[in-house]
Amino acid sequence: MSRAPTFLQRFSHVYKTSRFPWKKHVLIGHDLSGNEYWEAPNPHQGRPKRWVQMKEQQQYSDFEQEQLPVQWQAWLRHTRPTTPTIGEIIEAEKKRQLIMARAKQLDEEWEQRKLQLQEEETLLLEENKQRRTADGQYPGSWTPTARER
Repeated sequence: MSRAPTFLQRFSHVYKTSRFPWKKHVLIGHDLSGNEYWEAPNPHQGRPKRWVQMKEQQQYSDFEQEQLPVQWQAWLRHTRPTTPTIGEIIEAEKKRQLIMARAKQLDEEWEQRKLQLQEEETLLLEENKQRRTADGQYPGSWTPTARER
């Protein structure tokens, strides 16, 4: 159970998210994992610099792209102009979980179908083998002779 933020925590959050002229960067938002997304204006009047501060990893080498929601990845790459909301991220995660469950179900159905096809093929081979040996014909035992003209 999470406790209500203290005055100091609320003040810190308000300061981080405020755009004062003397500040170099501003906190834009966070995701469900607790990662923070920051932005700093470009001093040369270009696009602002955007980056993520990971909650768990401190080393850049520990970074894995799959840890970030797709919506935040798009914002970081400047392909999305607005920041994603928590509701959007939750909805996308639910959709992803549903797709994963459906894919798992399809995989299981396909495995069952493959086993069924293998069993049918085995039965057909057994049936053909029994039929041929009953007629006295053995596969590969006949060699044709050359015709004389």
